[in-house]
Amino acid sequence: MVKACCAALMLACLTGCTSSDEGTRASCVEKALDQPGLEKGVAVFTTEHGGVAQAKAGWLNLRSADSVLPMASLTKPLVAGEVRRRVDRGELGLEQPVGELLPGVAFVPETASITVRQLLQHRAGFDRSFRDPLFASTPPSCQAAARDVLQRQPELGVGQQMLYSNAGYCVLGEILLSAPSGLTADLRLSLDSPLGAAGGWSGTLHQLYGALYRTLPLVDIPTDVALPDGSYYTYGWRRWPAAVEGPSWSHFGRLPGMVSLALSDGRGRLLVAHFLGDPQDVDASSLEASRALWRCMEA
Repeated sequence: MVKACCAALMLACLTGCTSSDEGTRASCVEKALDQPGLEKGVAVFTTEHGGVAQAKAGWLNLRSADSVLPMASLTKPLVAGEVRRRVDRGELGLEQPVGELLPGVAFVPETASITVRQLLQHRAGFDRSFRDPLFASTPPSCQAAARDVLQRQPELGVGQQMLYSNAGYCVLGEILLSAPSGLTADLRLSLDSPLGAAGGWSGTLHQLYGALYRTLPLVDIPTDVALPDGSYYTYGWRRWPAAVEGPSWSHFGRLPGMVSLALSDGRGRLLVAHFLGDPQDVDASSLEASRALWRCMEA
């Protein structure tokens, strides 16, 4: 019985536990998914020849890129991609204030003047250091978070600092829902979920890869305000200085028990990954994993 069971497992692994691409990049990604503090990593990525492949961390890892997974903040580049399409079509303006876009919402003067650009770049002055409005209720409510931050004065000066904000993207979600025509079914479902535009997207890694790939090539939004390491946010992606090791563009997602990554050169190479785990320093672990994985994409 034991021998039969082992034989069945070996047969399954010969057909399903290896990467779907036998190239050097796939082998490299499989090894790079083995990261401290992160478990059962799985990735979908652009191959050396422009195709799409998947890899998993280790031959005993039975997780699949076809499993439906929560993607947390990787929702934000998808929301920003829809904002960008509307900007390109002339339906939205980067300098439009939210006071013009959300009639009927209670604003204070400072929040009414916040622009679409400032929301995209996390420059609206919302500070979640002590209390994230998205998680102020049980279950979380992105809609409530948007209303909360718009009806009170921002903690920081509008436009003066870059501070990552879930609530800012909840406001962008409300803007998109105020004119929902053209939203894809997946994005509409995400916006209507409790985590909304800040983190409501779920699906397979292949679906996420396809949705993010359709936003390529990425577009920069120049800014004179940056984070201490010189990086800054554009259309939902973090733009890294050329001198920094790793991908030029990235975004990390985090919910209890999981971490997700999206990495790109901004043109035609893209990798999305999902891990289980609760690393002590999520940012450090995500950076380490993204640099290891991106070395495979550059090899």
